[in-house]
Amino acid sequence: MKLSPPTRPSEALASRGMALAGAPAGRGRDARRGLGMRGWFLLLVLLPTLAVGVYFFAFAANIYESEARFVIRNRGAGNANPMADMAGASRMASLFPASRTGSEESRAVVAFADSHAAVTALRGSLDLIELWRRPEADLVAKLWWEQPEAEWLLWYYRRRIRMVIDPETGVMILRAQAFRPEDAQTLSRALLALSERLVNTLSERSSADGLRTGMEDLARAEARMAAARDALIAFREREQAFDPARAAVGAIETIGRLEGALAQARTELQERQSFMRPDNPQMQVLRNRIEALQVQIATERGRMTRGGEAMTQQVAGFERLELERMLADRQLASATASLEAARTDAIRQQTFVLRVAEPHLPEAALYPRAAYNTLTVFVSLAMLFGVGWLLVVSAREHAN
Repeated sequence: MKLSPPTRPSEALASRGMALAGAPAGRGRDARRGLGMRGWFLLLVLLPTLAVGVYFFAFAANIYESEARFVIRNRGAGNANPMADMAGASRMASLFPASRTGSEESRAVVAFADSHAAVTALRGSLDLIELWRRPEADLVAKLWWEQPEAEWLLWYYRRRIRMVIDPETGVMILRAQAFRPEDAQTLSRALLALSERLVNTLSERSSADGLRTGMEDLARAEARMAAARDALIAFREREQAFDPARAAVGAIETIGRLEGALAQARTELQERQSFMRPDNPQMQVLRNRIEALQVQIATERGRMTRGGEAMTQQVAGFERLELERMLADRQLASATASLEAARTDAIRQQTFVLRVAEPHLPEAALYPRAAYNTLTVFVSLAMLFGVGWLLVVSAREHAN
């Protein structure tokens, strides 16, 4: 319905008053909207930053860090003296040319330092719970449990212990944190000693495995050699022949000589039969010689067979046993050389920990970095608040 224009002055004044009254209400809503943004900023950014700053500057306990540096080397790698010059960090790679030879051991030490085994070993020599629950520690930074479970103790341990490998030089860096300087140094020394023990154990185990393998090969070679010799001795005793092959050669040569003499005697007999009488004494002598040669040849041929076994078979059996003895002898020589080489390698390739920097006694607390942490919290919350506020404004505009 269309309203008629006012006919009285009082109605016009009333309408103008209502319009004037509406303007302050809109400005009040804008003012409240601006105060709301500031209020949320105060609540979500400034108050948390203030709480963090109060904690770090007023209540946070000092945390001291002790650092140690060491490298795992191999005795047989390189002849450089790694302790000859410590002047420049840029020369570390040239000072430790063999540091990469112990890369497997280095990774094993890092894995050990980050495991339950390291926590258990440290608890055998140190009271870790008491060390991280000192009276100086604040409620947030200290170990919260008096009797923590293994998983929670490992979680806190990983916050206070760090071991890394420098990829360029191969030097291992160990950092241990505690609420007292002497505790940090003690913890660093204990973990460094455990690392040395682990490296020595791995080295000894590797050397023992190589030596054990060499000794087992040598024992098998000696057993084979002994069996071959026993078989050869038994064969000689059974056949009553030291070297059947040589005996066979001698027998063949003897038979050959006898057969030559027999042929010569027969030839001479035939010659004399042409001009001598059969009852001539010389003819009888030749006949007797021929008979004797035939008997001797038969005897020698009989010696070439013994117990129903041909001499050729005896020679084949002897040669087989002799070949086995020769192979066993070569295996024994090779196993002996391998064992000596394994002993040499065990000494030459033994790994050990070389300390570059001993765990130091910290004099100033490195943590907590109050100003840095407070500023980081403020910047992070401010950025998150700005992004969130832009999303809210965009959603409101889209709704309108």
